[in-house]
Amino acid sequence: MRILLLGGTGFVGRRLAAQLVDRGHDVTALARSPDATALTDGVRTVAGDVTDPDSLAPAFDGQDAVVNLVALSPLFEPDGGSEMHERVHLGGTENAVAAAECHGVDRFVQLSALGTDPDGATHYIRAKGNAEAVVRDSALDWTIVRPSVVFGDGGEFVSFTRLLTTPYVTGLPGGGKTRFQPIWVEDLAGMLTDCVADASHVGETYELGGPEVLTLADVARTIYRADGKPLRVLPVPMTLAKIGLTVGGSVPGFPMGPDQYRSLKFDNTVTANDVTAFGRTEADLRSFEEYLDEGSEHHSDRRRSLLTRPATLALFAYFALSASLPSLTGSPLAIALYVPTYLLTMFVYDAPWGLENVVYGAESLLGIGHSSALYYVGLLMTYFACAVVLTWLGRSVRSAVGPRRG
Repeated sequence: MRILLLGGTGFVGRRLAAQLVDRGHDVTALARSPDATALTDGVRTVAGDVTDPDSLAPAFDGQDAVVNLVALSPLFEPDGGSEMHERVHLGGTENAVAAAECHGVDRFVQLSALGTDPDGATHYIRAKGNAEAVVRDSALDWTIVRPSVVFGDGGEFVSFTRLLTTPYVTGLPGGGKTRFQPIWVEDLAGMLTDCVADASHVGETYELGGPEVLTLADVARTIYRADGKPLRVLPVPMTLAKIGLTVGGSVPGFPMGPDQYRSLKFDNTVTANDVTAFGRTEADLRSFEEYLDEGSEHHSDRRRSLLTRPATLALFAYFALSASLPSLTGSPLAIALYVPTYLLTMFVYDAPWGLENVVYGAESLLGIGHSSALYYVGLLMTYFACAVVLTWLGRSVRSAVGPRRG
């Protein structure tokens, strides 16, 4: 069978391509900037963008089946804003379905997500829900797969949890009670392979989860336990998390926003696990703890939380120290070193969304008048938040110039 994978060089696409080739299929991976070195031998690559319908036609010609894996991460605010979910997930699916119908493709497999709903709480969930409707209303022999969060080497789940947390003691919105049912990427790829090759899956929608239900707090503890570090989770009130992510989302470059807060308000678990439709039981699947204990990502990718990375701490120290240098020395060098810190103070702390307004409000509520201590606390919090954002941006740039994802 000739199979086209949209987003075929991405996290799931690489594993799916390898399993399809092992079963004797002819596989082509489409991505905006395909990297053949990331794929198993025998997989062809082609450049294309699901948001540009004209770029898809050559890739769809002569294919028997298409698997749409293209997705933006729900864990972070996408470049271009949350509206990009509509453009990529809904618009991209509309273009892919139209191309498949035009070129006589028989099979279409859509990788969706648990909880998809056209009237859902987040841009991601709504766009995914509307995309499913496009697939169901098509003339294609379709299958829709809705996994819970997917983990594995090169995935975002572990690194995202590290970003949110710190070792030993950490705060989590609502105490980290949001529940997930993580599924290993290789297990998911095997079931997607069955969806493509076996006609008995036509017209079905499958909800897939791993062998265990874990809260976000459980996930964080499991990750740090694999590193030999205990973790105590302190609850952060959801109202405070909402304010923080809403304010943070208005700051250019901040990686999360209101959608990420809203996503923490509902669980990501299956009602009935459809892995049984593929001859599997939950006991056959690899658990998240097994994956970490057997040495995959926590050995090969020990990524610190952004909050404790050397780059973050160095930037914070620079901002804090340079703020006091002009008053201490008055030298031209000290003033030059202070300029970036001054600009951060003026455009972030003193901005309408900045902590200065929070400080004024606290002073008013406490009835204490102007407090230099509160002023400096707010200023240091701003410097630290900016250090975290700049470290994240630096990592993102390094990733962008490295291997591209589909």
